[in-house]
Amino acid sequence: MKQRSLSAVAGLTAVGVIALPLASLLSREATSIIYLDQGWSAERRSEFYYTPQGSRLIPYSWMLALEEPDSERLFLDPSHLERLGYITEGTASALNPDGLPIGFVKEPSHASERPWLGLTCAACHTGEVTLKGKRIRVDGGPSLADFQAFTTRLGQALDATLADLGKIERFAGRLKETDLRTLRPELEAFAAGYRKLLAGNWTPEPYGHARLDAFGHILNAVAADALGESANTRIPNAPVSYPFLWTTPQQRYVQWNGIAVSPIGRNTGEVLGVFGQVALTGLERERFRSSVLTANLHALEKWIAELKAPVWPESQFGRINTGKHARGRELFIEHCQNCHGGVPYRFTAAEDNIVGRRLIDVRMVDQKKIGTDPTMLQNFYGRRARTGSLAPNLGGVDEQHAGSVLGLVIQGVVKRDLDERGLSVAKQAEYAGFRFKSDGTPEDPWQGPPAYKAGPLAGIWATAPYLHNGSVPTLYDLLSPEEERPAVFWVGSRELDPLKVGFVSSATELSEADRARLFRFDTTRPGNSNKGHVFPDPSQARLDHEDRLALIEFIKTIEDPTAPAPYRVLDAPTQGTRP
Repeated sequence: MKQRSLSAVAGLTAVGVIALPLASLLSREATSIIYLDQGWSAERRSEFYYTPQGSRLIPYSWMLALEEPDSERLFLDPSHLERLGYITEGTASALNPDGLPIGFVKEPSHASERPWLGLTCAACHTGEVTLKGKRIRVDGGPSLADFQAFTTRLGQALDATLADLGKIERFAGRLKETDLRTLRPELEAFAAGYRKLLAGNWTPEPYGHARLDAFGHILNAVAADALGESANTRIPNAPVSYPFLWTTPQQRYVQWNGIAVSPIGRNTGEVLGVFGQVALTGLERERFRSSVLTANLHALEKWIAELKAPVWPESQFGRINTGKHARGRELFIEHCQNCHGGVPYRFTAAEDNIVGRRLIDVRMVDQKKIGTDPTMLQNFYGRRARTGSLAPNLGGVDEQHAGSVLGLVIQGVVKRDLDERGLSVAKQAEYAGFRFKSDGTPEDPWQGPPAYKAGPLAGIWATAPYLHNGSVPTLYDLLSPEEERPAVFWVGSRELDPLKVGFVSSATELSEADRARLFRFDTTRPGNSNKGHVFPDPSQARLDHEDRLALIEFIKTIEDPTAPAPYRVLDAPTQGTRP
């Protein structure tokens, strides 16, 4: 596999044994966490956090033994990962015996390979909100993870280990490796491949917390790295917020630009973007073989379909003001419901689907109308790619829209894996979420002009910052005229602003020491525009201060849509094994 450039040399020697269990090194007094009723049991929550999906970032034992680049503390030290925005639990469990952060997992491997550390969807789609010492977990919510800083720090840690004799000796000691003549070449080769990966995803503007150019990374991983076509590399300079997951399986269109329909296809693309591996060059019989764990992805999708939006916790964050709520409901119906929906929600017609499945009929809003930052749409619709070894599968053309190349690869990966596992046609349709028209053809993604999705707003109070690119810190700011929105704010604090509803983010609310730990978000930089989404039309009406507060009071309580006729999952994953 082309992407095995990061892994092949790392699997040549026997697995080292960590001298000390990581859980003992990471143990800390856990702050009491309040879990909202989102429809998950503790067991289901743990399964979501720690079910592998096929990501292969770094050999597992290496990650456990690696130090921070600028200290002797372990890279996985909770304080280090928390600074990068990941959520640490500090305790071991049956599914997480080494006490890894949420969304960090030990990936299954073949007998001839060493285990890998990978990331799961939970790393970026598990949130927390704090208020005056209270810690509220938001399952399926966007995390504040700084993925770009994390991957950069990992590269720095690898380079520092190679450059510092003391570091590499301690690294080897934790692995119980006695011969540096064997270990160093392996580490050097892996670090060289990792540097190349980082260079291909370099951006002039950092993403900061809570954002990632997912499509940019996925297309680079597939069309450039796996396909062996370096000319297909593009700067992934259109970061978007991690979307919340509740109601996602029930929505007609998914992704900010509405181009995803099939859940197994969407999730396969996600794995390939976070260090999954796929063979696109070499022997024809090996084409589309991948590390993607489709059975696990299917189970994860089913679990997410059970997930409810978080209800505003009045006992923790304050009671709803009934007077403001009533006024806010009127304003929402007048100015918001046409795009975002609300009770009663719009659903697609049962007769349009092959099994009568109805989906939330989310609205796509033309970017020219909504006026928000266009970079993400421009990058996706304008990107082309050399087809390389896939040209015969794409009509023999040398160049094609990059999305078509990605679609072919995802389709090939899914088909190969499901066929090899002997799944029936009916079962494969279930993996696709029964996203088929009444005539049996696949449902279409968004086909109109470049647009952003206006999805349901249930639970939106727990998902700041706002807009698709995370450029507005609070709901109050989003409901304000463009000129009143903060041009600069800080991202990374989990402390709630219960009045404006968002995270504490202004210079007046944060100490200089706090700001030094956070990301300074400058809305004047490319891809960071906070313009657009101005409703109602200022020429017709404007929301005053009390109107905004009233709308927020209602938005806190928006009900979770109930999708008719949920589908069932028949296969459950086997934790720690390749399906």
